[in-house]
Amino acid sequence: MAVLGLVWMTATGCLTGRRAATATLPAREPMELLGEVETRDAEWSTLGLRLESTASAMGKAGTFTLNVRMAKDSVIWMSISPALGVEAARVLMTPDSVQVLSKLPGSRFVFQGNYAMLEEAVQAPVNFEIMQDLLLGRPLMLDAERDEYTSQVDGDQYVLMSKYNRNVRKLVGTDDKELAPDDSLSIVAKDKKAERLIEKAEKKAEKKDEMSEDLLVRRYWLDGKTYDPVQDVIDDLLRARTVRVERSDFDDTDLGRMPARVRMTAKGPEGLFDALIYTKRRRTGRAYDFPFAIPEDFERRTEL
Repeated sequence: MAVLGLVWMTATGCLTGRRAATATLPAREPMELLGEVETRDAEWSTLGLRLESTASAMGKAGTFTLNVRMAKDSVIWMSISPALGVEAARVLMTPDSVQVLSKLPGSRFVFQGNYAMLEEAVQAPVNFEIMQDLLLGRPLMLDAERDEYTSQVDGDQYVLMSKYNRNVRKLVGTDDKELAPDDSLSIVAKDKKAERLIEKAEKKAEKKDEMSEDLLVRRYWLDGKTYDPVQDVIDDLLRARTVRVERSDFDDTDLGRMPARVRMTAKGPEGLFDALIYTKRRRTGRAYDFPFAIPEDFERRTEL
């Protein structure tokens, strides 16, 4: 639990029947919706957060306080404390490195590595940009310049959905145009064919030394009036997981509208992960340091 907030993936189910949704909003093109999301980005240099989180995973549960300091696009620093208030861990992230300092009795160590190593440990896509967007309340892995999207109306919300590549269509047996917003996805390709496609995606990721996005399907729900990013669902076909992030209680802040409440649920081969995070304080523009001294007697680890 030392890197709370890094692990999030929900399992995929079978392709379900479509829920009939009454369209109450006028249709909008994907680029229009992406433009609405982009206009929410505010200028900032540093940000401090105090977060309270209750999380459960594989039968264990706990309540944590996270003090977070960020320098835009360069550093994320976190101090994690349980309910008693004694610091249990620190995390220091830069765009190309991750360090975790565990101070738990009987488990005093430091991990120093990169995001490929962290992904291997948590079996989920994670990088600096994802963590920064998560803490800022932005849609995860939404990239208007790199990816193509379709748009739909789902009741009083808009939904942006990433277009499939050929490998995804082969695996799930359906076209992205046939996907309803609330459908779940699973691999329906026969074993050998699926294995070849997954192996191809894994080799591509290893060659780039980064996570594979070839087998990710991304969906984003936006409030029809405010365009608040109320929910992300990311199906990870490679790892048989789906990330679900739900945001609510949006406030007007110095950085624009931001959620005060975020829930992440995850169900995968290892079990269920569920975290509820409340923002208690935000401070922008302050000068922060990012202390990360490593005691000499701490064990050095290259994996978590």
